[in-house]
Amino acid sequence: MKELLIKSKGIRTDQYFIPPFELREGELVVLYLYGGAHFQGIKTELVNIFTEKIKNKNVIIYKPMNYVDYFKESKFRKLFFPVRVDGYLRKNANLESKFIQKIFEIPWINKKTKINELYWNTKRLLALYTTFSKTKYIVFELAGQGPEDAKETCDIVRNEIRKGGSAILIDWASDMKDNCDKFITLEWNG
Repeated sequence: MKELLIKSKGIRTDQYFIPPFELREGELVVLYLYGGAHFQGIKTELVNIFTEKIKNKNVIIYKPMNYVDYFKESKFRKLFFPVRVDGYLRKNANLESKFIQKIFEIPWINKKTKINELYWNTKRLLALYTTFSKTKYIVFELAGQGPEDAKETCDIVRNEIRKGGSAILIDWASDMKDNCDKFITLEWNG
């Protein structure tokens, strides 16, 4: 049996319940939260639990996860001092990792490319590769990605965690139901 990374006895609040689940080495677990105004708040709570920023008495974390935090740049900085790919990687990535080179396999990206000039999905891939350069245990989302980009992101994650690691996808759509090891659906209270 593969190594146990997270054991949840269920996450309950006044508003919702996430049923019990386990995350093991090599698995992709999808937490389906439905779409709506509640998504960001619940996602943030769950990310904080899985990255051990907050404790939950019903969740045992054996290996903390890292959240794939997507790049955000202020309008002022974007206009006057835009961040370039090289600067972002030096600040946020393990430069010795093979994942750093993967971003440069995309033809239109080089070290001098301004991040604010990248397509939305390419920014997402940059953040994903940067996170994978530091850890193989991730929590991610597919917000803002179309079906093809979401499938590409999930395929990249699946391929990487097969080599070791695991992932939790916090999603608002049920599209990945057949492309994961466990599909956990949020239940509303009352």
